[in-house]
This record gives sequence, structure tokens and C-alpha cells, in this order.
Amino acid sequence: MSPLISFIIKKLVQYIPMMFAVIIITFILVNMAPGDPTFILVGEVGDEEFVRAARARLGLDKPLHERFLIYVSNVLKGDLGYSYLRSEPVAKLIIDRIPATLLLVLTAMFFSALVGIIIGTIAAAKRGVLDISLSTFSLVGISIPYFWLGQIILVIFAVKLGLFPLGGMVTVGRNYQGIDHILDVIYHLVLPVMTLAIFNLAYTTKITRGSVLEALTQDYIVTARSKGLPESKVIFKHALRNALIPVVTYTGFNTGVLLIGAILTETIFAWPGMGSLLYDSIRLRDYPVILGVFIYGSIIIIIANLIVDILYGLLDPRIRVR
Repeated sequence: MSPLISFIIKKLVQYIPMMFAVIIITFILVNMAPGDPTFILVGEVGDEEFVRAARARLGLDKPLHERFLIYVSNVLKGDLGYSYLRSEPVAKLIIDRIPATLLLVLTAMFFSALVGIIIGTIAAAKRGVLDISLSTFSLVGISIPYFWLGQIILVIFAVKLGLFPLGGMVTVGRNYQGIDHILDVIYHLVLPVMTLAIFNLAYTTKITRGSVLEALTQDYIVTARSKGLPESKVIFKHALRNALIPVVTYTGFNTGVLLIGAILTETIFAWPGMGSLLYDSIRLRDYPVILGVFIYGSIIIIIANLIVDILYGLLDPRIRVR
């Protein structure tokens, strides 16, 4: 077995207790939250017998610990149950939404990381007015909440200027195919990605700037400059490579933050992903879907952190996968 495969297996084994903790905590919090999904389903019927029958059908008439054991047993079998309101398997509902969420989150992550690294490196290399301006931009970007920024962007670029659509993933009534479909999705993707990426772009810029500034004080940078290497090569080849480790760490660990931000962003722009599904499920007390989204979200975060651990060995020869 190769060292890389052995490393991945060890990491996955370490993540198993974390997954169980997510299931336990989420199950308890969801079931202790105020509100009863039964009344959302049956409405103001006023027939206690009918309500009891509905609760029995949903399995809500059992004690909490018994429901928990049944749920964990089903999850281990790969069964996340059925939605209370949609009468569909939870796994199918979520899997149908995952591509839209991954498209939004990964695009925002890639854009914010790429642009943030470039801006942060320039800010560290060009001290003065440019550095102050970029640092101010980073501070402002970090301070803006998703829900406020998304609404402002929507009002300006979609309502006032009419440059982009109000929401959705594709144009309603247009059955585009091939490249036209891809361009239509990109057209709808611009505003949600802008909303989700600005905070992460600002934070990546800040982290990159500080990391590059620290790297520029190291002895190997002095040695590289003494050899007469061009300043651009010193910064981008030597300083930036070591400075990327904190940036990669932040990008990987920030996957959870992006998924949380996606809930608000998808809701604002009617983007058909996991975030909007979770929002609707919380509003309607659809417990199985809520739990399923958290489980799938945890898996995505675990995979992201695993990729970060692997990238460490590629970025820094001193860190090797053993």
C-alpha cells in the first residue's frame, strides 16, 4: 500500500468519531427545537386522533432516545429516510441539489483564492499607498455580512441596472442546449458567486499579505536576492510558495463557512442548491432533510480538509505524507 493511500485511510478513520458527533449533536438540536412538523402537515385540524395518527406515521410518537437509535441504525445502512413534506428519499433530494451547491461554492472558492493570492502578494511587495488601499479593501470586505451584501448586489445589478437575472440557475422558458446552456448558467452564476466570494477574497488577501511579508524576512529570501535573482522571481517562486501554506489551510477549513454562506446566498438568489433546500426544510420543520443536509455537508468539509492535508506535502517539502 502506498504512503498516500495509507495516509488517506488513517485520516478517514480519524474522521469517523467526528461524523458520529455531528449526527448526535444535530439530531438532538433539531428534535429539541420548538415547533412540531405534525401541525405543519395536518394544519389546524383540531382532531387529536388524526394528529396522533400523523405523529405515529412519522415516527414522532416514540421517545427521543429510541428515535435516535433507529435513525443511526438507518444511517449506517445508507438510509437517510424520507422527507416529511416531499415524500421523496432524503438522499435523492440532496444529491439532486449537490451539483448546484458545489458549482457555486467551488467557483467562489477558486475565484477568491486566485484573486486574493494575487492581490495579497502585490500588497506585500508594493508597500505604500497601494498596500494601504488593498488592506482597507480587505477590512471592508471582511466586515460585510452575506445577507446584506447579496441584497445590495441584487438590487443594484439586477433590479436597477438589469445587467443580470434576479435569480435561478437557468432562464425560465428557455431550453438551452450545449454551450448556450453553459453560458446561461454562468450568466446566472455571476451575482451569487460575487456575493459568496467577496468575504473570502478579502480574507485571503489579508492572510496572503501577512504570510508573504513574513516570508520575505526569512534567510532564504536574503540568499536568493544576494544571488541576483529578479525580485519577481524571489517573491512569486520563493516567498509565495512557502506563504501559501496558511492560505491553503484557510481555504480548506473555510469550506464550512462557504457552505453556511451558501444557505443565505442561495436563498437570496433562488439558487437550487443544498442551502435553499436546508432553508426551506428548517422553515417547514422537515427533520429528515435537515439532518441529511448536515451529514452531507460534513462529508464535503471532511473531503476538503483531506485535500488540504495532501496539498501540504506538495507545497512544502518539509511536510511529507507518511
